[in-house]
Amino acid sequence: MARPREFDADEAMDKAMGLFWDVGYEEASLTELLAAMEITKGSFYKAFQDKQSIYLATLDRYNDKVISGTVGYLTNPAEGSGRTRILGLFAKVAQAVEQDGDRLGCFLCNALIDKAAEGGEAEDKLQAMVHRLENAFYRALQDDDQLQERDARETARGILSAYFGLRVLGRAGLSREMAADCIRQVEWLLERGNRGRVTL
Repeated sequence: MARPREFDADEAMDKAMGLFWDVGYEEASLTELLAAMEITKGSFYKAFQDKQSIYLATLDRYNDKVISGTVGYLTNPAEGSGRTRILGLFAKVAQAVEQDGDRLGCFLCNALIDKAAEGGEAEDKLQAMVHRLENAFYRALQDDDQLQERDARETARGILSAYFGLRVLGRAGLSREMAADCIRQVEWLLERGNRGRVTL
């Protein structure tokens, strides 16, 4: 019997992620996964066991590659003030849509509304990513303003909601005006947070 050919697992996961990103977990058939990943059924089962296992692996990969990068940017004082980092992130997303034609949106956003996110390990992974982003916005706010914890936490969650909204709208072909309005709402949230900061 011929041995299944060797393949790059990371490259295969990226291709699987692309399919899940595009059509969702439920709609991605095993046949489509094999075609997208460019591997044989034998290689697939040897490395990933089943569709659920490759889906969980793609969530981990997105967490490591994208969420970690976003968190690292938001929590790095070398990138400027907390406000600068937050607004800079929103500007990067808007620019990617406007200048680069990025219509991918956010894999996390897509996965959160997928049926695969309803309970179990997938939901745990997704919720962990959401909390990582929320905490990154919270830390950026704390770096600047020494807000009361409740004010900073509420502001961080409002900004997170706006971020998810911007990513979803980006997938839909975000207009320049809509992006500008979204960023102005984030600026308003930042100003609102400033009014609630602790003064000594």
